[in-house]
Amino acid sequence: MRELIREGTRLIDLTNRPTVETPTFGTFVYLRDIALLTRRLLWIYSERNGLNAP
Repeated sequence: MRELIREGTRLIDLTNRPTVETPTFGTFVYLRDIALLTRRLLWIYSERNGLNAP
């Protein structure tokens, strides 16, 4: 869990976010990484709290 939080913190750090100069594919990869991390964290949250995932 802590590793996922560290990864999330790294991803949302301003120095790692895409900029205007970032190629389209680079932005796509960044957004994909954010989506996959969010999905994993949601799964952990729902499992720990006995919720059904959407």
